[in-house]
Amino acid sequence: MDVLNAVLIGGKGFEPYEVLYSKISDFEHKSSIKVNILHRFSHPELNAFKDNLNSSNDIDVISSHTSFLRSYKHLYLDLIEIDPENVKILLSDLPDLLRRAVTIKEEVLIAPRFIDVSSLHYRISIFNKIGEEPPKTWDELLQVAIKIKERKINTHPYTFAARGHALVGRFMEILHSFGGKMIDRDQFTFYSQEGIEALQFLVDLHAKYKVTHPRTPDFFYDDVSQAFKSGEVAMALDWPGWDYVYRDPKQSSIWDDFSIALPPRGRGGLWVYGGSHGLSVIRWSRKKALATAFVLFMVSPENQYFESKSQGFLPARSSVFTMLLNDSKDNYFESHRLSIYRKIIEEAYLPVKIVKWREFTEILWPILNNAIRGEIKAEDALKIAYEKVKYLEKFQVELGE
Repeated sequence: MDVLNAVLIGGKGFEPYEVLYSKISDFEHKSSIKVNILHRFSHPELNAFKDNLNSSNDIDVISSHTSFLRSYKHLYLDLIEIDPENVKILLSDLPDLLRRAVTIKEEVLIAPRFIDVSSLHYRISIFNKIGEEPPKTWDELLQVAIKIKERKINTHPYTFAARGHALVGRFMEILHSFGGKMIDRDQFTFYSQEGIEALQFLVDLHAKYKVTHPRTPDFFYDDVSQAFKSGEVAMALDWPGWDYVYRDPKQSSIWDDFSIALPPRGRGGLWVYGGSHGLSVIRWSRKKALATAFVLFMVSPENQYFESKSQGFLPARSSVFTMLLNDSKDNYFESHRLSIYRKIIEEAYLPVKIVKWREFTEILWPILNNAIRGEIKAEDALKIAYEKVKYLEKFQVELGE
């Protein structure tokens, strides 16, 4: 029996991503093969694993993400080379932004599972208690957070991911909403007046106004989700894959007391950091055809529908998103959340445009984190950060591929 070796995203803090893996047995039965999951890594662990991955590793399939595609493109096989007919069908079913995000120089390197964009999650009872609507701007978010704190409601007003690449993504979307840019053509432009204001806003939330969870500087995405579902915070930006966890009374103490809204906007508009988790075939796999068939099976319309209905993810395939919208007509919560996410994807989607995103974020986030902790001024942090990452600008020519 043939065996495919896979390294997949999962584990602590990434449990929702594992629901899809229940479908692996269907492929094994259909193809008379065994899929051997060597590791289930969190996203940071997965990136660290890829940093040292080479042809001595017997791996056929690995989880991937569009934001980090150019950092790891040397690892991935062009799927269209193996199965052009079915890969072209997949491409035709993707939104244009996502189609471009999984492709480099006409090579299709990722088969996307779902689209990730954040929405503002908030506690209904707390907002009713203070007589407020969900904040529409970042200034309103600050004022609402201060009001929650002043009313001495037994919860922290807000939190955000302030560790790892997550912090750089959160900074990027606020920077853009404040009218700035992370990069302009081949130059990093985050060290700007808008950049200073954006980072200072995050600093002030935590250090000046003290409206964030006290452990915010140590929080990654999963910590934010844990804090929200346990009722420790009133507001947080979070991903759609956690919505069904929050709705589950076995996993969440706020299962009947939350809703979602558009994230806050600034003078530069509404911008939301977006990307897509997917699957890739390793270039040196000795079972390229079988591995490609497995990857395409995992992102089939049937499996994207299953994953979305089971866990609340937003399917990469437009046809499946349409099916979900049709299914939700008699379900207010589902109809509302899908409408919110569709508006974000269509109007506010902010993809990564930095070629060496992995390297860039690893340099940037500790410096931004130091500023949030009050150990360095926002302007000094961005100046130091720019000096440390500017050597990566030379790689931006690859965006023209």
